[in-house]
Amino acid sequence: MSPGARIDYKTLRRINPEAARKAVLEYLKTNGGNKADVARVFGVNRTVVYDILKKAAEGDLQDRSKTPKHQPNKTPLAVEQEVIALRNKTRLGPQRLSIYLAKYQDLQVSPGTIRHILRRNKDQLRQPSRTHLTNQLPTTLGSVIHKTGMRDDCIDWWTMKKTSEVVHTKPARLPLGIVDYTRMFASVKVTSLLNN
Repeated sequence: MSPGARIDYKTLRRINPEAARKAVLEYLKTNGGNKADVARVFGVNRTVVYDILKKAAEGDLQDRSKTPKHQPNKTPLAVEQEVIALRNKTRLGPQRLSIYLAKYQDLQVSPGTIRHILRRNKDQLRQPSRTHLTNQLPTTLGSVIHKTGMRDDCIDWWTMKKTSEVVHTKPARLPLGIVDYTRMFASVKVTSLLNN
């Protein structure tokens, strides 16, 4: 390698940490073990070179896990599984799950902890199928029949207001549990703001 040439260790490390460490070790063998020269060529401190040598002595050049060795406040796995099972069963949010667990199962779990549990275990949560909901919901609130005999679908109240005189409104069919506000306007004449 020509004098003054540099290898960007940080870029190599982003691509593959193990290969970057092997490159440092190979260069260290070729220059006679000069750690200061290796640090200068790779653009790192000598402490990084010593850390790489220590990892090589241990026999593992992979990155270590960033998970702490001791986690005294970690939620037990049984509680996490209970939260996930209850979420899949009831579809409650973190606040209500916390209340439910405290009331019926004597588990004191804060809503924030439940939120973190649900985030960590997204793959275990069942998502509700939305196809049955979209098939039941109407696309319009009602149909408006004008004096001229033309039928107009009303998507919102602004559309109903804008129509000229309405002779009759036919309420849309809604599934149970959804309030149908179009029935309030049945056989009511609505005059347009445009005509006034």
